Amino acid sequence: MTIQEFQARKVLRIAGALAHFVETTPADKLDYCACLDEKSCTRTVLDQVRECVACNRYITALISGGENSASSDKPITSAQTAREEIMISAEELAAALRLMPDAYLTKSFMMPSMTVTGEVLIDLPTRNMSYHSGQINFLQMLLGDGDSHVPPCAFK
Repeated sequence: MTIQEFQARKVLRIAGALAHFVETTPADKLDYCACLDEKSCTRTVLDQVRECVACNRYITALISGGENSASSDKPITSAQTAREEIMISAEELAAALRLMPDAYLTKSFMMPSMTVTGEVLIDLPTRNMSYHSGQINFLQMLLGDGDSHVPPCAFK
């Protein structure tokens, strides 16, 4: 198995986990903003999915040399559209990873705030989606959900 295939599979697994956490959040809480006061409002579940979709599409564009399609015409306003958009963006990214030449692992990629090698770049979306999966799980706990929502895709 190539490193590109390994990363592609990781991207799809964590995207499935992220979608699972969104789906296990009550629909009326997808826009919930945990805050102590007006200055401390956190990002909502849907805000976090939007960021992950944008990140996936941005990295896809960097790897494939195409245009950044970070913004989607489809608004993410429900668990269903969140699942669709995160999985579509993950599938696009996985396809780009699978086609990525080995030489790109040592190539430098310019990002807005830094330059990274391809080796680092291909791991960023997985790390980002993992982080936001945990954030969504934490929001569920703040809402009083004590259930363990282990995603079924976590062990595939």
